[in-house]
Amino acid sequence: MTNQANQTHQESTYQLLVESEDKERGALEDLVYFLLVVATALTIWQFGHQPVTFADLGDANVQKVAALL
Repeated sequence: MTNQANQTHQESTYQLLVESEDKERGALEDLVYFLLVVATALTIWQFGHQPVTFADLGDANVQKVAALL
């Protein structure tokens, strides 16, 4: 009898959690994840278009290399 009472309590607790889920929080989380993906993509794009400079040891000449896209 105790096992059945515990199972009923667990099911009702789970049901309360499911029903009480905040809908606005889900939309806010989706917005935050979207912004993280966009920021990451822009960072990768910016890094890919940034020129790279190489300097030989002891040489003052600097050579710029640009990505060809």
